[in-house]
Amino acid sequence: MSKALTYRADIDTLRAVAVLSVVCFHFSKTWLPGGFLGVDVFFVISGFLITLILHREMNAGVFSFKNFYVRRMKRILPVFFVVVLTALVLGAMLFTPDDFAMLSRSALASVLFAANFYFARGQGYFDPAQEEKPLLHIWSLSVEEQYYFVFPILLLLVVRRSYREQMLFMALLMLMSLLAAYIPTGLDKYYLPHLRAFEMLTGSMLAVFVQQQTLAGKKPGEKTAACGSLLAGLTLLACLWFYHPGMPYFPGWAGLVPCAATAALIYYNGFDHRFKKLFQWRPLVWVGLISYSLYLWHFLVLAFARYLSGTEHLPDAWLLPLAILMLICTLITYYGVEQPIKSWKPGFARSFAGFYALPAIMVAVAVAGFQQSAWIQEYRQQGLARADTSCHNTLHKKCVWGAEGEPPWVLMLGDSHADQYKTFIDAMGKKEGWSAKLVSADTCAFVRKYDARVLHNNASCRNVHQYADEHLAEYPIVMLAMRWGNQIKADKLSVGYDEQFFDKLDATLTHFAAENKTVYLFTDNPAIQYSALRAYKLQHNLPMWAPVRTLHKQDDNVDAGNAAMRAVAAKHGNVHIVDAQAFLPDNFLFNGKPVYADLDHINPFAGAELAKRYGARFSLLPSGLQTKQTQAAR
Repeated sequence: MSKALTYRADIDTLRAVAVLSVVCFHFSKTWLPGGFLGVDVFFVISGFLITLILHREMNAGVFSFKNFYVRRMKRILPVFFVVVLTALVLGAMLFTPDDFAMLSRSALASVLFAANFYFARGQGYFDPAQEEKPLLHIWSLSVEEQYYFVFPILLLLVVRRSYREQMLFMALLMLMSLLAAYIPTGLDKYYLPHLRAFEMLTGSMLAVFVQQQTLAGKKPGEKTAACGSLLAGLTLLACLWFYHPGMPYFPGWAGLVPCAATAALIYYNGFDHRFKKLFQWRPLVWVGLISYSLYLWHFLVLAFARYLSGTEHLPDAWLLPLAILMLICTLITYYGVEQPIKSWKPGFARSFAGFYALPAIMVAVAVAGFQQSAWIQEYRQQGLARADTSCHNTLHKKCVWGAEGEPPWVLMLGDSHADQYKTFIDAMGKKEGWSAKLVSADTCAFVRKYDARVLHNNASCRNVHQYADEHLAEYPIVMLAMRWGNQIKADKLSVGYDEQFFDKLDATLTHFAAENKTVYLFTDNPAIQYSALRAYKLQHNLPMWAPVRTLHKQDDNVDAGNAAMRAVAAKHGNVHIVDAQAFLPDNFLFNGKPVYADLDHINPFAGAELAKRYGARFSLLPSGLQTKQTQAAR
């Protein structure tokens, strides 16, 4: 292996394998179950090439942090910002206000090289599906840049030490990275940089090893190189096929096999052997050359396509056009952005200003501008977007709805399907002269002695139950609203599932009767197959493309859950059923406007409309009870 850092076509072939694996995986997880390992391959390649350059420059005494980061900015940022800005423009056109707010936050996190931490917080309850987040894949760039903020400093500490000390130091760092996977955390470990560091360290250790071998004049024999590359290639292919997203010890020890196979391919293909031409096939080399642009574009294209289709499984007729579209976008940025910038050689200040500061300001301005745009304000003023959730998942605010000036003597408990009734409760309370305190949390059902994973994993859910334990005596009337269908056996995988839920509901209602409480149970509303607000937005913004969707109920457990709840309620004379959802129109539109903010949550507009329709036929609280409770409260 030569002392100069010469171009290696085999590494571009490896890049091609990596990016095509990721693209296949993101088209469909069934095509290549371990395709997500392409990111790990990229990490090893990056660790190898960057460390090889750093190590040689540091040993030669010509290393400069400024020059290093100028190279990184030129390589990474131009296409990156094109993709981020494109995502924001398309998001403003296609996304609902709440989904666009999520996209804006992810864009800002990406610009700060913190996208991995943003996504590591986990899937928000109201977030679109992971597959519909256009910038989700930017997490890997953030991890890589975080590594290169830290690693050059660490390498400087040991680069003049002996080869053995350098390798021992990096091996120790790798071990720490692997062991860190056992440390409990509330974040999604898949995105955490210290748990991914061992992958780039694999490449870094290989670079130092190659340097040592070169200085010592050592190299493997041709047969050894041939066998090594062939075995490593087959191992990597096996990993891509047999690994899967639920792989145990990943990231962690399970990641060592594909990383070691990648490192072996890089090493052995640095020498001549009989199979080397297999790793220099021109079509794959070309794909490797455009791999960075392809990686950035492919997920954005697929995310917006899934957002439009409303399903993870894209229609077969879409697949080829989408592949062509991502290739066109890739070629435009590769030949129109990446290649021209290669010949430009600015200093650090101009690079920072041109490659980072100015585009970052453009992203911030775009986010701020779109958030204040007329269409977002209009949707919120009309109550079509999701209700203000500042009271949901928290006890820090008053969160009282209904008649102003009336002390709350109604307590409403439940999950987000209780929170969705805020405007309904507010309107009915103002009409009838009472107010209610609303306490709710994501997927958090309420019965006494509730035992579900969400209660153990979610502090907000525990807070709901703690508040009820401490304050129920203050409220003579209790309202419960939740997704009863989550407690049906067919849905037992739900984090809110309690195997004995309906028995506990029976016991809870008995307890409430003993405490002389009047109880109101809200029937749950059905889910639909496509987001009502999304369909409304698309039909207004893309009338020539978006079909007029007929919104249908989703086949889920809502009816079974409501029936089970009614059966328990029938045993108790102190319990009343509130069937407000029965007033929802079959087409899920009131006056041409959607009643849902997503697939199953009533929006503020619909809550108020339901109050009008329900209130025209029924009182929520009987007038005698209202008068009695109002006098008692005063």
